[in-house]
Amino acid sequence: MQNSAAALAKKHLGLAAISYDPPAVLTRFSAAHQITFPLLSDTGNKVIRRYGILNTNIPPNHKFYGIPFPGEYLIAPTGIVVDKVFLPSFQDRATASEVLLKHFGSGVGNNVVEVRNEDLSAQIRLSDVTAFPGQELAVTADFKVDTGWHIYGRPLPTGYVPTAINFDSAMVAEQSFEFPRPTPIRFAALGETLPVYSGDFKAIGKVLLKGTLPAGADKRAGELNYQECNDQICKLPQTVHFEIPITIQAIPE
Repeated sequence: MQNSAAALAKKHLGLAAISYDPPAVLTRFSAAHQITFPLLSDTGNKVIRRYGILNTNIPPNHKFYGIPFPGEYLIAPTGIVVDKVFLPSFQDRATASEVLLKHFGSGVGNNVVEVRNEDLSAQIRLSDVTAFPGQELAVTADFKVDTGWHIYGRPLPTGYVPTAINFDSAMVAEQSFEFPRPTPIRFAALGETLPVYSGDFKAIGKVLLKGTLPAGADKRAGELNYQECNDQICKLPQTVHFEIPITIQAIPE
């Protein structure tokens, strides 16, 4: 969160964190790691329980019992919760950069790669240029399909390839993408109505980095799969490989 504090401030977003730790522990942690935002102590878990985010995966006899599910709320000035992100494992963490990329279109830094192949291009962006092992990052993909062509969405009958982005499973523990609703178009020559994308559109996703990643400069490898067609022909299905640079930080002790 500290890594995202300056970028959040530029978007006029405040930042605070809450945990079950007593004030003395939070004071030492804040000083040791140069935390610039408030750390709030919920000794006794009153607020954590009231919000229904007590981590029920931790048994009562465990030393970490009482911690919340790791996550974040995005709260509007009116007090309305605009968005929330929570993860089931206490070892994983959401990132504030997810909020920036998802809701404001820019993360921390400009970590983007452009994929161009024939009549399609896509700008694939991670929400941060650095991350810790076990952190979740947002991903966006801005597509441009040249005039006269289309690519496919879901669901599709057998024989067609839907548009998809996948990151290397050796580096990513979990991943998902939400594509917009495709447009159903009737193709008379095929005798079928198929879901397609054309023109410009955006997909939003997230990737959870594996907790075992070593510290240092790295690259997130992935691939874009799609099939490009027009009203007369379909090209062969395409797989385009890409890499996005990122620095994996050592987990502070």
